[in-house]
Amino acid sequence: MATTNKLNFFRFFFISILGVLLHFTYEWSNDNPAVGLFSAVNESTWEHLKLIFFPMLLLTMMEFLWAHIKDKPLPEHYLPARTVGILSGMAFIVVGFYTLNGVLGRNYEFLNIALYFAGVVYALRAENRLESRQMCINDYVSTTILAILAVAFFAFTNYPPELGVFADPTAD
Repeated sequence: MATTNKLNFFRFFFISILGVLLHFTYEWSNDNPAVGLFSAVNESTWEHLKLIFFPMLLLTMMEFLWAHIKDKPLPEHYLPARTVGILSGMAFIVVGFYTLNGVLGRNYEFLNIALYFAGVVYALRAENRLESRQMCINDYVSTTILAILAVAFFAFTNYPPELGVFADPTAD
């Protein structure tokens, strides 16, 4: 249990710090399109989901590599649980954002920041609860879901549909 808590502490800080940095890297790069594939390019809800998706995806790849190098197995349902965790964290952020805006009638930046960190915690808790359970998806389906999401982030960064979740509230 102590090892799991230490690992979750590291995961939380890794995802959170990288996610916060990704909020600014596009602007810091002078709007470099390659950086924009992974960073928030505007203030839309969709672009902010990159801040949880890509850090968790990178962490997943790092953990796979670490397990391979150390020749230690990951939990049996690691990838399906991580995939559900990522989707859960993203859903938590979207539902929380629109619920708070609906209830409060306006957008508060400090609540958005708190919501992001809560979404990271929610994603990790969902993942931890599922790692030891039989899942209805396997590694192949999980990999496919993550690849589709990555491609969707890349495509919709450059060609966002005309839906509210893709709209930049700060655009003129």
